[in-house]
Amino acid sequence: MDKIKSYFERYPNSNEVFENGGKLFHNQGAAESFGQGETTKYTREQVEKSADGPASKDEIILQVKEIEDFSTIPTKQLREWAKILEIKLATNTNAVLFKAFSDFKETLKEE
Repeated sequence: MDKIKSYFERYPNSNEVFENGGKLFHNQGAAESFGQGETTKYTREQVEKSADGPASKDEIILQVKEIEDFSTIPTKQLREWAKILEIKLATNTNAVLFKAFSDFKETLKEE
């Protein structure tokens, strides 16, 4: 995360950065064309929030309630949240991760 924080310090007008294969890119197309794995998007807002330390369960639940599309959140962050919220994942795929959070959000609405 230090590398990403440093990126935003060096590029104060940038509000997002993409990571692929451990390298940072200004845009998603460049990151995906690098092709060394999964491309992860980070926004300035997410990095600033994470700088405050790990979020509590209640803070995460509040954020989950407001998210419309879980695919817009970095999968690393969702995996961390899943551990904190004790969400069990059947497999380690992104589709399962996004579905698990969508289901979790629905259970929150029912409560």
